[in-house]
Amino acid sequence: MTLNFKGSCLTLLGISVIMVVGLFIVEMPIAVILIAESVFVGVIALLRKIPYGQLQESMVSSVVAFITPILMLLLIGALVASWIIGGTVPTLIYIGLKIIDARFFLIITFLMCTLMSMLIGTSWGVISTLGVAFAGIAGGLGVDPAYTVSAVVSGAFIGDKMSPLSSSVALAAELTAVEPAKGIKATVSANILPFIAAVALYIYLGLTTAPSGQAHTQETEALMEALAGEFKLGILPLLAPVLLIFFMVIKVPTIPTFVLGIIIGVLESVFVQGCDLKALTEGLMSGYSMAEDPAINELLHYGGVDSMASTLILLLFAACFGGIIKRLGIITCLLERVFRNTRTSGGIVTGAVILHAICFVVTGNYYAINSILAPPLNDVFDKNSVSRDKLTAVLLNAGTGISPMIPWSATAIFVTNTLGMDGTGYTVFAPVLWLPLILQPLMALVSRDKTRSFQRDAEKADSTR
Repeated sequence: MTLNFKGSCLTLLGISVIMVVGLFIVEMPIAVILIAESVFVGVIALLRKIPYGQLQESMVSSVVAFITPILMLLLIGALVASWIIGGTVPTLIYIGLKIIDARFFLIITFLMCTLMSMLIGTSWGVISTLGVAFAGIAGGLGVDPAYTVSAVVSGAFIGDKMSPLSSSVALAAELTAVEPAKGIKATVSANILPFIAAVALYIYLGLTTAPSGQAHTQETEALMEALAGEFKLGILPLLAPVLLIFFMVIKVPTIPTFVLGIIIGVLESVFVQGCDLKALTEGLMSGYSMAEDPAINELLHYGGVDSMASTLILLLFAACFGGIIKRLGIITCLLERVFRNTRTSGGIVTGAVILHAICFVVTGNYYAINSILAPPLNDVFDKNSVSRDKLTAVLLNAGTGISPMIPWSATAIFVTNTLGMDGTGYTVFAPVLWLPLILQPLMALVSRDKTRSFQRDAEKADSTR
C-alpha cells in the first residue's frame, strides 16, 4: 500500500533527519547515509505490507536503468586520465598561468575553469586540479579567497552543465531519454544571463579589489617551469578536444565519442609525450602519478577508471534508495499535488523546478533525486506535451547547479574539503549557481508555449459554443 500526502511528507522529514544527523553529528560517509535512508524507507514499505519481493524488484529495475550512465562514468574516468597523460590538460593549465595578471585573475580563473569543465566534463576534476592551482596562485597575488573560490566553483559547474562528457549531463539525458546535445541546448538558455552576470562581476571585482604588484608570482613561474619540464606542451596536445568537438558536431553517439577521445589521448601519450604502455595503462586505471615533480603529481592526480569508484557506489545506492521511494508512491503523491491544476508549459516547468529543488535540499544527493523524479516527471511532461529537453535542463539547473550550496550534499563537502571554504563564504559571488533556478521558471512562464491538454480544453470549449 502506497503512502498518502501526509505520510509522504513525514517520510521525507525522516529522510532529512537521517541526512542531517548522519552528516553533522555522526559524520558518516554519504554512501552509508544512503544505506541508512534505504533501510528507513524499506522498513516503512514493509510496515505498509508491501512484499519484499516487490521492493527488490523495484531496486533492481532502478539499478538496471543506470547501466548506461555507469558505463559512461567509467569511460569518462579513462578519458580524463588519457588527456592528462597526453598533455592536453597540462597545456591548457600552462596557457592559463602564462597570461595571468592580478587585475584579470578572477575572470581568467572563471573562464579557464568553465572551458576545462566543458572539455573534461567533471566539475570535481576541475576543482581538484585547476581550482587548487588557482587557489594557490590567488594567495601569492593577494586576491580575496572568497572571490577565487566563487570563480572556480562557478566555472566548474556551469561548464559541467554544458559538457557532453559530464556524468551529470549523461545521467540527466539518459533518465529523460534525450540526446545530450539537446539537453545541453535547453540548459544553455537559462544560463546565458548568469554567465554574463558572472563575467561582469569578476571583471569588476578584479579591477576594483586586485592588489598592485607583479603579474606573475614566484609560485606561478615555478609551476609553469615544472609543467614544461614534465610535458611536451604545444599545439599537438590540443588536438584531442578539437577532434572531440568535431565528433560531437557530426553527431557521433556519446559512448563511441568517449572511446575515440580515449584513443586520441592514448596516441598523444605514446607518440607526443613518449609514455610507455605499462605506465599508460596504469594511469588510465588509477590516474596520473608519473611525474618526477611531486607538485605536478599532486596537481594532476585525477582521472582514471578507479577515480569513479566512489561515484559509482553512490549511484548504485542512490538507485536502490530511489527504487524503494518510487514503490512507496511518495513522488507520485507529491506530483499529483504539485501538478493538479497546472496546464501550461510554464507551470509544468516551474512545478518541476520547485519540486526537484525541495527534494534535493531534503536528500542532498542529485543521483538519488534524479533517479526518483525523472521517470514520473517524464510522464507529466509527455502527458502535457512539454518537451523533455526542458526536463533535462531542470535536472541540471535544480540539481547539479545548486549542489555546492547545500551544505550536506557530497559536492558541497568536497568543495569545502578541497578549497577550504563552505558555501556561505562564496555563494553570493556565484550567480551561475542560483540564478538559473530563478530564470528557468521565469522564462517558461513568459513563454507562449502551451500544452496540448490546454489546447484540447480550448477546442472543447469552442465546439460547445
